[in-house]
Amino acid sequence: MVNFSDRMSLESLETGAQDKKGRLFFNKSGLTDLTKVNIVGNFVDTVRQLYYGAPEPELLTHLDNLCKARENITNSILTGIWHLSHMGKASRYRYKVQNNDIGIVILYGSYFTRIEDEGQHLKIELSPKYIASYSPEEIQTYLDIIADYFLKTYQAKGCTVHLACDVQGWIPPDNFIENFTTYSRTIKQFDGMASLDLSDLNMSAATYGGKSAIKNYTIGRASALQFCIYDKSVEMKMSDKVDFYHQEWGNFSMGSYVPLDPVKRIEARIHHKIMREIGLGMDKDLESFLSVSEHLSDIWRYALNRNRLDINSTTIDPFWQLILEDSEFYCPADGLHIQRKKKDDVTAVGRNFTAIIGNLISVMARNRDHTHLDIMRQLKQLSCYDDMLSYYRTRNITPADLVDLVRQTLALRRLTGKAA
Repeated sequence: MVNFSDRMSLESLETGAQDKKGRLFFNKSGLTDLTKVNIVGNFVDTVRQLYYGAPEPELLTHLDNLCKARENITNSILTGIWHLSHMGKASRYRYKVQNNDIGIVILYGSYFTRIEDEGQHLKIELSPKYIASYSPEEIQTYLDIIADYFLKTYQAKGCTVHLACDVQGWIPPDNFIENFTTYSRTIKQFDGMASLDLSDLNMSAATYGGKSAIKNYTIGRASALQFCIYDKSVEMKMSDKVDFYHQEWGNFSMGSYVPLDPVKRIEARIHHKIMREIGLGMDKDLESFLSVSEHLSDIWRYALNRNRLDINSTTIDPFWQLILEDSEFYCPADGLHIQRKKKDDVTAVGRNFTAIIGNLISVMARNRDHTHLDIMRQLKQLSCYDDMLSYYRTRNITPADLVDLVRQTLALRRLTGKAA
């Protein structure tokens, strides 16, 4: 169990009482004065909302025609002009619909599910600019409107969120990696890089920057719980967002932001799979941004405890304690005990479903009048049919795939004479 420092302020020193917002940190190693550290921003930096459903056939035809004609999208749902492009399989989705003025990117039509079947066919990515302009309720409403336009029926099925704390007056110490407690297994170092796209880093841990420059770090995988610590005052110039961040930092800090001083960003990136496991551990459904937004301050604290800067084996670094305790996202922390829980193992029940289907096919294969559609009608009458479909979806087998599987198996049983 790691220890936290006692926090005091100049005013509380006179009475000897602790101050939960004080910037003087006392522990067995001594006093750390963080009065010159300025938190200039706590932001939800990125939202990626996934939806499960079946695409609209007429819309697919419309998008194909627009792509062939190289035309953009304009309609009453997607207000403004949206750029449309056809994507390759490496992107996982068939179409990209993008509006940089608003700050939304829509990826549509999964390559990993047949286009006419239900699946994870929609991903909507929101930029910091869009997120900063609306409340979680307003954001979720528009996300659902987009989903209703692109899918026949839709269900929010996963939300990735990046949480950022921007500070002035702090840089990572030289022994940062040595004192950083994390579950990442490897550390890779990259010195002398001129530029780096921070959005697509997948390594477990990386250090980048010239030997004489302030180091920047990425720890963890993008498909899990990832931390990035980097110079935001440099990155914002590369991404052409200088005016936006100057305004955001000035507003958040109520004018204490110093434009000429560097800003260091500590960013926790929580993948939708990790968010789902957190929800299962809390017995809550954290599949949509709105449901996630209520718990982001507690999730931030959980992330900073799992990936933690310490001063020794028993005590958390005072700076890490400061940003852990003082950073809030939409709502104050409730002090929830967060524990991730993976989905229950469904291997055993999967064998049972396989046995049900296999035995039914064997019995009905004896009568040549029975077709695979007759078998499917029998299966659909089972009270566990919906659970059966849910299980096969976890194995990337759609209802249409199941019909094909029954048809092929029935034909094989008759050809090989293995009917019961």
